[in-house]
Amino acid sequence: MMFVNGVTRGNVGPWSPNQVRTIADTINRINGEGQRGPKSAPPPVVVFMARITGSTAIAGKTATIGGTAGQPVAWEYDWEEVSVSTTGTYNTSDTYRRKSSLIATKGKAINGCEGPQMIGATTTLGPGITTANIPAGFSFKAIANNTVVMMYATARATGENLFFFSVPNAVDGTCA
Repeated sequence: MMFVNGVTRGNVGPWSPNQVRTIADTINRINGEGQRGPKSAPPPVVVFMARITGSTAIAGKTATIGGTAGQPVAWEYDWEEVSVSTTGTYNTSDTYRRKSSLIATKGKAINGCEGPQMIGATTTLGPGITTANIPAGFSFKAIANNTVVMMYATARATGENLFFFSVPNAVDGTCA
């Protein structure tokens, strides 16, 4: 639910501080009572570059791959913000940069290409990989550490942070 703060120190355009508070109170009352108008605006989306620094398999998100049952097919990812320096290299030394570890488990990112398996698919993995076609000795891989991605930061419906990127997973291994 969106809350409008009507506290001002001076006039806002043609409205006095008292008028601004009255307008804000009215908007908050309407939103709270479920009357006309949207309850809240969609959460803002912030886009930034990040590099993957680790992955943890999500419990219960497994499939049979290469004849081996129980292979992980979805992960939560650790990450840290990067920028591109003037020499074209990735900069990870800025002290202000965002990191998944700064926000505990809510800071972990999810990969949109793992969407089918996140909603229960076990025979076709994102983006369109049929598990029966993966030969023995191969597995579906998490996104590798140091992969640079475009990270999207927004909010879940509950208001918690959501970090999201979309990069196809590799299938790798050794022929038997």
